[in-house]
Parts: sequence; structure tokens; C-alpha cells
Amino acid sequence: MQFIMQNRRLRIALIAVLVILAVIAFRVYANIRDNQMRAARVRQGAAIAVDTMVVTRHDIVPTLLFSASLEPVWSADLSPKLDNRLEKLFVDEGDTVKAGQIVAQMDVLELTAQIHQLEGLLYEAKSDSHEATVEYERNQVLYEQNAVSKRELDNSRSRRDMTLGRYTAAQGGLKVLRERLGSAAIRSPRDGVVTRRYVHAGTFLKSGEPIVSIADTTVLLGRVDVGEGQISSIYLDAPAEVRVAAYGDNVFAGRVSRISPMAAQPARTFRIEISIPNQDGQLLAGKFATVAIQGRPKKDVVAIPQAAIVMREDQQTVYIVNSENVAQQMLLETGAVDKGLVEVIRGLSGGELIVTGGQNKLRQGSVIIPNKADGTGNGK
Repeated sequence: MQFIMQNRRLRIALIAVLVILAVIAFRVYANIRDNQMRAARVRQGAAIAVDTMVVTRHDIVPTLLFSASLEPVWSADLSPKLDNRLEKLFVDEGDTVKAGQIVAQMDVLELTAQIHQLEGLLYEAKSDSHEATVEYERNQVLYEQNAVSKRELDNSRSRRDMTLGRYTAAQGGLKVLRERLGSAAIRSPRDGVVTRRYVHAGTFLKSGEPIVSIADTTVLLGRVDVGEGQISSIYLDAPAEVRVAAYGDNVFAGRVSRISPMAAQPARTFRIEISIPNQDGQLLAGKFATVAIQGRPKKDVVAIPQAAIVMREDQQTVYIVNSENVAQQMLLETGAVDKGLVEVIRGLSGGELIVTGGQNKLRQGSVIIPNKADGTGNGK
């Protein structure tokens, strides 16, 4: 009896094991079948709806963007020609000045005294020179009459020349002192605005030490360095738009006023200047600005919308749709940009069907349902 019970338990255990194995086998089969079905759907391609367009050619006007610091068209530091004390300062920072206006006055007390002293010496030298000249002319007449010796005539000539030399030297010294007196009044060489004051009245200054800085801000310059790959697109008098963050959406008009004829080494960049009229003084020198220069127009180039470009590891790509509606990712080399269009230098030749919207849903080999556009990126 006990043997029969053991056999029964063994059969029940065996059946249970078989049932468990069957369930496991069924689950494995179901998983394999589901994976095969998913793989089949992938192979068949689950079609993804995207926006597409046919690549065409366009005439574009490239816009080149640069950063620049605005600088005055002219600026200079005004300083004395001689070591002296600054007696008066007539301007301060922010004041406007005119060409020839006196902005500072150096102490002239000692210089004036020297001029008066030298004027006295000049009158004395003039008198001596006149007397010596008269004496020489008289001796010349007497010598011709054999009334004086040759030696006396020569001596009178030497006295005349010596006194004339002293008179001429005094004239020269007086001219120098008067020029120094004139330079004691520091004048602005041209119209401008005082941008900086370095010292106060009463300060003793060395020759060449700056007193104030004056700048002409009626025109500001934006200086930028342009790479050799872009310089061919820039030309003299090309229009430019200047934006300064502090002024919001305000746009200031400018023009390319200078292009360096030689590249700077070793960077091989060309310095260009953009002139921005600033008669109302709204723009302030020293501010940081973004400059958009309108480049030389390009005719009949392959161009696509910027929205079509997909970045892949710092490389620009685009999805091309082949004849079987399968997406293929293509590397691009791009050039100029114009109002949302990007010039394609290498990678497309025109006529290809590319994806312009929905690229985030795609990968290499995805099957798509194209929603064709009109060539400008606007879906129909």
C-alpha cells in the first residue's frame, strides 16, 4: 500500500513538472513570436509621416554675423608741451567742445616774466646793432678817404656782426618763448566730446602727460576680423545692421567703410571697419554690438531651409528620401545664410527630396510618408 502511494505522488510531481515546463515553453515561444513580429514590422517599415520638399536653387544674399566693440571715429589725449602747473581746466567729462576751443590753461607767470626780460634784451641788442651798423658805414666812408686804417674798419665790421648776432638770437629766443606762451593754452584740435579727465587744476604736469581725452562720436566704428573664407563676400559700402543689447530691438544702420588689403598672420584674418552714424549721440562708445553685414549676392545656388538641418556630433546633416520612401542621412558642407535659407556647398546638387519637419522621429533607414512642400519649406 505504501508503495502505491509513493508511485502516485511521483506521477503527480512529474505531471506538475511537465505542466511548468509547458508553461515556460509557451512563454518563450510567445516572446520569440512577438519579437519576430516586431522585427517584421521594422523590416516592413512602420511608415512615419514627415514634411518634405524638393531641393531647388535660389539667389541668396548672405548675412554675415560678427561681434564688435564700438569705438569713436577719432580720439586723442591732450597734453602740455612743457613741464608746468595746470592753472585752469575749463571742461569735464561729457562736455562737448569745438575745434580750437581752449580746454585747459597752463601757468604762464614765469614764462611771461621771461618774455618781458628778453624783450628788454632785444631792445638793447637792437640799439647796439643799429649803433654798430652806423659806425661801420661811417668807417667805410672814411676808409675810402684814407681817414681810418683797415684795422679800424675790420673792427667796426666785427662789432656790427656781433651785435647783429645778439639781436637775431634775442629775436629767436623771444619767438620761442611766445610760442610756448601760446601753447600754454591747450586747445581741442577738432569737434568732439570729453570722454575722460585725468587730472585737476593745480596739478604739476610733465610734458606729454594727458590732461583730458577728447573723441569724435558723431560716427562710431565697429572693427571686426573676418576669416579668409568670408572676406570674398564682403565689399566696400556694403550695408550693415548693428544691434546693441542695451537698446533692445533697435537697429542702427551702418556701412563697410574699410577693408584691410592684407591678412593678419598667423590667423589669416582681415580687419574691416563698419561706420555707424551717431549724430544724435544715442550710441555710446565702448559698448558691445552684434553686426550683421549684407554680403555679396550669390546667384543660382543650392539652398535648403535651416529647419531641415540635423546636427550629428557637430556635423550638419539632412535626411534624403529615396525612391522607396526610405530616409538616408547625408553629411553637408554649408555656406552663406539668408533669411532662413542655407547655401549647400557639398552634399546636395538639387532635385533631391529632403525632410524638413519631423526629423526627430527618424533614423537611418526609416520608412516615411512624405508630405511634399512647394520648394520653400511650406508644406502643401
